[in-house]
Amino acid sequence: MAGALTARFDLPADPRAAGWARRLVAELLAAWNRAETIEVAQLLVSEVVTNAVRFIGDRGALCLTVALRIDRIRITVDDGSSLRPALRPAGEDDESGRGMHLVAALALQWGVDDVQDDQRPGKQVWFDLPRQPDPPRQEGSLEAACGS
Repeated sequence: MAGALTARFDLPADPRAAGWARRLVAELLAAWNRAETIEVAQLLVSEVVTNAVRFIGDRGALCLTVALRIDRIRITVDDGSSLRPALRPAGEDDESGRGMHLVAALALQWGVDDVQDDQRPGKQVWFDLPRQPDPPRQEGSLEAACGS
């Protein structure tokens, strides 16, 4: 599997969107033979989608994009809010405020980009996960049998 593959999903800004995003990411990564990244991807996409829903409420929709690149997997969530997530200290008794710390700790890198779209301004929160090399082709495979 060379090059890049990309999938895009529109999700409603609904509290259930994090669960839907986890399921979509898991199914997609499994189909792309990237099972080793599913667990971390699900955790991080859940945090980012939950933040987006909290920022925009029920005013709009989210766009979840998963891109398999040569050296990494990039997951992005676009929303219509200009409010940016930030790493902030969380107290021992705080019930929230740790999600972006998880993203920062488990992703290769993460960031926030402004979306310059007249119809849908806002931001895009993204994170990268490592992509393991494709498994070696086995002798006797269909490609070898066809003389490729």
